[in-house]
This record gives sequence, C-alpha cells and structure tokens, in this order.
Amino acid sequence: MGMAPKAPQDSDQARQIHHRLRLARTTVLVCFSTLLILFTVLTLIQTDPKWKLWLVQILPLAIFIPGLWRGYHRTYSWLCFVILLYFTWSVANVISPLAYWRDYVVVTLSVLLFISAMMASRWRQQWWLWEHRKSPE
Repeated sequence: MGMAPKAPQDSDQARQIHHRLRLARTTVLVCFSTLLILFTVLTLIQTDPKWKLWLVQILPLAIFIPGLWRGYHRTYSWLCFVILLYFTWSVANVISPLAYWRDYVVVTLSVLLFISAMMASRWRQQWWLWEHRKSPE
C-alpha cells in the first residue's frame, strides 16, 4: 500500500522506464546547468559583482554535482528539497513590483528541475529494481 516504486513486469515496461529515466536525467542536467550558468553570468556582468551572493546561490547546488553525475536516486530526491528554496526565493521576487526577467527564468527552471528530479528519482529506483531482480529458479 506504500508509495515504494515497483520493478517493471516485463522488458517492454523496463525499456519505457529506461527511456523516461534518460529523458528526465537529461532535463535535470540541462536545468541544473542552466541555473548554475545563469547565476554565474549574472554575477560576472555586474559592475560590482557580489561574490558572497554568488557563493550562496551556487554552493547548495554544487553539492549535488557528484551524485547527479553518477545518477543516484537519493541525489535527485534531495535536490527536490533544495530546489524548493530557489523556487520560494524566485516566486517572492516575481510577485515583487521590482521583478526582473531572471526571476521568471529561475521560477521556470526550478519547477522543471523539481518535476524532472522527482520523476528521475522514481524511475531510477524502478530501473535499479529491474537490473537487480532475482532470476526465477
């Protein structure tokens, strides 16, 4: 009755999950990289760069780079929690009368990143269960 992912029943279902996993992983990596690049470029183009703010924006995301590179499902799950901070921050900026285009971009990227990381985590677990299933005796 729990929400634990179940292993695919056959190879067709496993192929579909693997395809979805690749798509979600690609989306995660694109959104993640775009956020890192956006924060860096916005800092570099300022006349007086705020490096402490840049570090506050980059470091929480940078922690996930090794786990994302290896594709661990727990990394995707924890990334969902952390990206909520970016979402909250950017939504607060968007509803401000002083909203900039970058705030809308961060909202969009954080929503896409959250959804794709959540689904990648689930599909990664299902794929792992398929890879490590016990063969019938």
